[in-house]
Amino acid sequence: MTRWSVTLLLVLFLLGCGGEKKEEPKERVFEVRTMKVSFTEIPLSYTTTGFLEAVHRVEVRPEVSGRVVEVLAEEGDLVKEGDPLLRIDESVYRKAYEEALWRLREAEKDLENAKAVYERRKKLFEKELISEEEFEEIRTRLETLKARVKRLRASLERRRLELERTLVRSPVEGAVVSRWVDVGDYVTPQTKAYDILKLDPLRFVFKVPQELLPHLRLGKFVKVKVGSREIRAKVVYVSPIADASRMFTVKAKVRNRSGKLRPNMYGEVSVETGRVKAVLVPEQAVRLSQRQTFLWVVRDSRAVKVPVRVVAHREGSSAVTGELKEGDRVVVEGYMFLYEGAKVVER
Repeated sequence: MTRWSVTLLLVLFLLGCGGEKKEEPKERVFEVRTMKVSFTEIPLSYTTTGFLEAVHRVEVRPEVSGRVVEVLAEEGDLVKEGDPLLRIDESVYRKAYEEALWRLREAEKDLENAKAVYERRKKLFEKELISEEEFEEIRTRLETLKARVKRLRASLERRRLELERTLVRSPVEGAVVSRWVDVGDYVTPQTKAYDILKLDPLRFVFKVPQELLPHLRLGKFVKVKVGSREIRAKVVYVSPIADASRMFTVKAKVRNRSGKLRPNMYGEVSVETGRVKAVLVPEQAVRLSQRQTFLWVVRDSRAVKVPVRVVAHREGSSAVTGELKEGDRVVVEGYMFLYEGAKVVER
């Protein structure tokens, strides 16, 4: 084979190889699920922790003196207003009551007799059968007996109250914190017998920075959550000065009609600070990349990364603001492998 023939074959081979065209790879299409953007007004809030405190602590002291014969309430007991706490020996007070009652009944009998005598003497005096001096004497005796009966009735009422007060009762509804006396102790009106915490209302105590003060005027309502219970609480106190941490103490009144809340329970409080128009999206749809939060939005069948700011959370949803438009479609499923400009199909 000549040199010219070899060269010709080589040229033909190269031309043949160059004529084959390579197929370009197909563009990947991602299947996603979307939701339409719809703006709604979202309340903004500041949330912090705090605790409950009792508003009223009552010291119970007996109103009469005597020996304690029975203890009827223990520390930790829940009591209602009027519930018995302890009993004092009543024997002396019962005897005094019965004596006062006997004296009153005797005086009332004397008064009835005096009234009858007065009526008879009055008729005689009108017929001028007795002197004026004799008539005035019986009238004076009648008025004296009336005054005596009145005093004895007042005395009997005092004795009745003393006898009644030998049973010491709770002046409030609350929880017994401390019991200071026992059976056999001699007590007087100066003896502290019980400490009772009133459970309704309570106050929720929390602290806020100075930026929150304009939103915490007296009378404003805040949301308090203790365990699973959510309660509206009314602000009743705002500290006039900050503490060493530059925080201000706030107290809000909490009604506790069920009695299930207790002082020193902890919880959360939310203070509304304003409102903003935002979009509610599932929490998992909000993505984070290089310290930037964003959403994948479908525009012209392409994935577009739109930066957003999360302004609130609501039971599995996030409220976001950003360069979103009404009617935009946010990717809520199928976003794991998306990239800027990726082709998508919605389902």
